[in-house]
Amino acid sequence: ELWSLKACARGCDQDVNLIVNGDKVMVLKRGSRRHLAHSILAAKLLESSSVPMPRVVCGDAKGNSGIPGWGYLVETAACGEEMWLVYGDLSDETREGIWTHLGELMATFHNVKMIGYGDVGFDGKGEHARYPGVPSEDLDGFLKAEVVTLAEMKTIKVYLQSEKVVRINRTVSESVMLHADLEMDNLFVDRKAAKISAIIDWADLQCGPRSEDFARLYCRLYQDPKYWKALLEGYSKLATPPPIEEIELRSVELLLWLLPCKRDAASKKENDGVGTKKQLLEDFRRCKELLLSIVAPKLK
Repeated sequence: ELWSLKACARGCDQDVNLIVNGDKVMVLKRGSRRHLAHSILAAKLLESSSVPMPRVVCGDAKGNSGIPGWGYLVETAACGEEMWLVYGDLSDETREGIWTHLGELMATFHNVKMIGYGDVGFDGKGEHARYPGVPSEDLDGFLKAEVVTLAEMKTIKVYLQSEKVVRINRTVSESVMLHADLEMDNLFVDRKAAKISAIIDWADLQCGPRSEDFARLYCRLYQDPKYWKALLEGYSKLATPPPIEEIELRSVELLLWLLPCKRDAASKKENDGVGTKKQLLEDFRRCKELLLSIVAPKLK
């Protein structure tokens, strides 16, 4: 059979290509062995679950892909429409249904218990025996990026050293399967059914408290309370969501890494396929406002 190869995405960690033969579509990934191992492990852990995700056809995270340190993976293509492309066209009712369904799916894969915390190694365990919290190098890098003023940075440090934050991190005991990148470009939707049709890109598989997955979604939905409520309601059908103060803490930890990236993305070019420069700047400002509103509402 004759298959055609179409480049889909190029990145520092993996290349993604579509393999097409008529109406048959597969996805070929060549990437870092660790990232491909994450995708293979995620597919194995969720093989018998209700979570819609690409099925691994074949792959070798330790094989020779032609690039040193990279392996390969072939998986089925996701069905449905890319959420970030169609979200603006969806009705409020459809959006609520999709966020509710995502909450149910998160509760399903969060039911998978893991060992350790952080990045998942080739042995399927987290790289840390204890929950690490915010590494000092993250704070140093954030300060050098000059995303906030010195006064705001001082307030962030006071928050991270507060008794509440120390207590939350000290009492972390569970470790569950985390997608770690639940952005719209990793979600496919069925608009007629108002449901998620696929969750893709498990390359950043992590293990830790479930609040980490909620944090990325909170950064997007905190200004849309009805959609945030829908997500929590869906999750609550199968599991108990983490407390809001824990989600806020994980949001702060995430934004210390994410804000410099968002600022740099907004300043590079007018349109990079994800949004215009104006949209990217608005996203950066919205996330910065969230960060400051958590660490000290008066700085909002």
